[in-house]
Amino acid sequence: MPRKSKKTGRNYQLAKQNLDQIFDMLPDPIFVTDQHGNILLSNSTTALTIDMSLDQLLKSNVRDLVTNNYYTKSYTLEAVERKCVIKGELTTKLNLRQLSTSTPIMDEEGNVILVLTTGRTIDPGSMCVSPEKREQINRRKREVEYLRSYVLDRDTVVAESKSMRQLLLQAHTVAQTDSTVVLFGETGTGKEILAKYLHRHSKRAGEAFIAVNCATLPEHLVESELFGYEKGAFTGANAEGKIGLFEAAHRGTLFLDEIAELPLSLQSKLLRVLETYEVRRLGSHVDRKLDFRLIAATHKDLQKMTQDGTFRTDLFYRLNVIPIHIPPLRDRPEDIVALSFKFFEDFKKKYGPEIQLTPDTLGSFQKYNWPGNVRELRNAVERLVISSLQTYPSEQLVLDNQVHGLVSQYDSFRLAGLNGTLKQVTRALEERYIYQVLNECGGRMGEAADKLGIYRTVLYRKLKAFEKERSATK
Repeated sequence: MPRKSKKTGRNYQLAKQNLDQIFDMLPDPIFVTDQHGNILLSNSTTALTIDMSLDQLLKSNVRDLVTNNYYTKSYTLEAVERKCVIKGELTTKLNLRQLSTSTPIMDEEGNVILVLTTGRTIDPGSMCVSPEKREQINRRKREVEYLRSYVLDRDTVVAESKSMRQLLLQAHTVAQTDSTVVLFGETGTGKEILAKYLHRHSKRAGEAFIAVNCATLPEHLVESELFGYEKGAFTGANAEGKIGLFEAAHRGTLFLDEIAELPLSLQSKLLRVLETYEVRRLGSHVDRKLDFRLIAATHKDLQKMTQDGTFRTDLFYRLNVIPIHIPPLRDRPEDIVALSFKFFEDFKKKYGPEIQLTPDTLGSFQKYNWPGNVRELRNAVERLVISSLQTYPSEQLVLDNQVHGLVSQYDSFRLAGLNGTLKQVTRALEERYIYQVLNECGGRMGEAADKLGIYRTVLYRKLKAFEKERSATK
């Protein structure tokens, strides 16, 4: 029975995660409340249509939303009271007119337990709103279109090493300013996550975070995507025109990843935008004044590119106000351990195996060079977790002939096989217990050190000593 209960709970968590993902992929507003109007589940589209964050929305009650003018009316509580489907029109804080449908879900005794509410935007062309408000609505729509896969609050920067802690201290200070930042680092070091960190800790945190990968935009569409276009600007253009990503980032943060891949023909236009903070859409004669914070990123040497003539010198100096260099993973072994535990816990929750990382696995991770950096480490951990789900026992899983397998957590402290002097056995038990605590703490060094009753520096020193001993015996 306990085994069944644990599996049921795990299945429930997986189902809820999948439901959250499905909800957030839906293009129209949708949310679920309890019988009192408390919002239990929603998608980001719903939050954006009423000009608030998803986290704020999930802490709200529909009655309070109406009282605070986020909606002109809510049909949710009416559906609870009348115990039937209720439909009607409403207007959101952004002057979006919607057709709302609230459907009560009842138990076997006929009591309402949940209400599912969906919305559909009525033709915005019929709305009498000011041009400024219309631009604000369009920016919000553009944000939904481009940021569906970006959930800022779920991305955290792991910084256990001294170099990353110093980098985060610098980033936190820089985040308070509006200065342009260029993030330099090898592929997979986490440049986009750091860009999100800068945005999340800035005065623009409540506004849009627009991420653009310059390397993936088709060259013939780069200009129209960045600058937008008026209706009829070119063959195949949207009949109503389209705002560009610069405009979508108005009052927020624009993140240009792989900036070195931007065509030379557009580098001069980007330079003009950064000097004037004005954008002119394709097919337009009007300059639009913008206010955004720019963060760029690249894995290439921009200064060398200026010497080669593949990157504009004037743009380089315009961008390179505050350069931040992210060290490769191989130069910060403490972060390898912390990230391994973080990814391991994430994938355990996703796939559900009852396993632990072994000291040998972590030791092999720390010795490996990680040319793909954090991205490669994440893939390796996922591969190990998935491999542990095999129906047949696996004695060893190999990553470049170095990484050893995972073992059941019930085997990790078995004393069988321990031999030698009391000092040797005590040492072996100490190592296993330290790694057990690290597993329990999800790789958080500070928390593990507190639980062990030692200083963080002592914990680091012991981990290095364990690694040296393993290397000496091989």
